[in-house]
Amino acid sequence: DLYAEAERIKWSISELAHRTIFRPFSMLVQEPILVLVTIYLSIVYGVIYALFEALPIIFIERHGLTISQDGLIFIGVGVGAALGASINQYCLRDYPALLKEWKGFPPAEKRLQSAMVGGPSLVIGAFWLGWTGEYASVPWYVPALATIPLGIGISLVFISFLVRLVDNLVS
Repeated sequence: DLYAEAERIKWSISELAHRTIFRPFSMLVQEPILVLVTIYLSIVYGVIYALFEALPIIFIERHGLTISQDGLIFIGVGVGAALGASINQYCLRDYPALLKEWKGFPPAEKRLQSAMVGGPSLVIGAFWLGWTGEYASVPWYVPALATIPLGIGISLVFISFLVRLVDNLVS
């Protein structure tokens, strides 16, 4: 008499194809905001990979650090990601009450409060890193500190938008 929701899913070839291939494309057509969210997430993902190229240029070529010292700069991104997860936890502190109020399915937009912190943090961190990293006269720790708001922004944007996309799939 007791079944998990996943056990009730039909596993025929047509149902599987509908869920995995056709449903995402129909969502993109029916909800244009998902296209914008997907583009934004791909840009943020590109920023992560750009850091792998930018940080050695900034810290090895401009500031004269060694390769191992340059690798330590990524600790700032990790610290920022941890802070971003804490901020996300704080922003969603009333989410259990929303689950009761909306009978298990609150609007997916309720997850985006932390993205309102993450978006500006990402821009501020990228601007700070780019501006201060260009000049060798600026001490190395100033652009290194910019990786913290970058990590916060990346973490908050990814958590918020990816969970929102999943909530959109479920509801």
